[in-house]
Amino acid sequence: MTNITDKMAGFLLENANPSIRYRVLTEVLRRDVPPAERDKMQAEILDEPIIRSIIACQKENGWLGNGFHGPSKTAGQYENQEVGVKYLGEKLVYRDAPVLKNAISAFKAAENEYMGDNGDRDKYAAYGADIVMAACVARAGYEDSFDISREIKKSLDSFRRVTEIGKVTDIVKIRKKRPERVNPDGIAYVFNDYEKWPCRYHLDILAHTQSWRSEENIAMLAAAFNKLMGASSPGYVPAYCVDVGHLVGCCGAFTEGMELCTEAGVRLDLAEYMCRCGLYGLVPKLRQKVDIIRDSVDERGVCHASFDEAALRGMGTYSGGQLEVDWKKASRRASDVTFRALLILHYGGVK
Repeated sequence: MTNITDKMAGFLLENANPSIRYRVLTEVLRRDVPPAERDKMQAEILDEPIIRSIIACQKENGWLGNGFHGPSKTAGQYENQEVGVKYLGEKLVYRDAPVLKNAISAFKAAENEYMGDNGDRDKYAAYGADIVMAACVARAGYEDSFDISREIKKSLDSFRRVTEIGKVTDIVKIRKKRPERVNPDGIAYVFNDYEKWPCRYHLDILAHTQSWRSEENIAMLAAAFNKLMGASSPGYVPAYCVDVGHLVGCCGAFTEGMELCTEAGVRLDLAEYMCRCGLYGLVPKLRQKVDIIRDSVDERGVCHASFDEAALRGMGTYSGGQLEVDWKKASRRASDVTFRALLILHYGGVK
């Protein structure tokens, strides 16, 4: 009898673009793809408009575009180092393709320019440039050749901190009112100096790396998420004080009382990353959402779960996982949704 994931894989192999088909074959079905077929897929991917624009914006030193942390006035949605690297890492068949390999190398060459020389840099759990770089390296699959062990440890320490304290209000302080970062009462809250707290980048790093994995660490991660999801929200997200001391957001920090759903539906990206970390059987609220996704798959293998479209469409710094070139056709949208759902079930061990 064909199981659900086999049906999903079959639909994607017939309908999805080369990036998705290749990842289904190798990442999910664990099949070897003949070199000639791999080369053909890679050639098709390299000819896609977004990929061509990323290649065209690459500088001689390997840096992508004019920006680092996402788009700006001089850096387009994909034509910047962070989003460009993440997109290439998700899309390309060959991880050593020159455009990606040179972009990863550019991180080392540009470290002084973008990472700064703050003497307290190592004390921050989410020092902006470091955590962005580590997430890019992890997503692109370069953990084995680019040392991000420091940021992996910080990621684990940040989740562990959730299990060590009573509530987030125990580790914050009130700072004078600032209009750019205040809670509903008009008061700005920031974490205590050098405090640790998990954010989306920490989860991204752990989801796409292997060296940290042990039963103890996975159990700790599950305990942190169970506590976060079981807590009542204080109604605000504290800010980190970084660099020159101005209020800086937490890189998508997780809140007490966090949910895997918005009003629009399931956050497929968060569910995928948590399943990648081995949490399906350890976090009941995750398992509940994954089971809903499984039950929404039809006989063709297409996922019909309600999902947060804004969190999947395109690709950016904090969200996005669209690998199809566009969603002008319903089948392309269905392929992206079904692919993410397949990864969730695959890494959750659900058949």
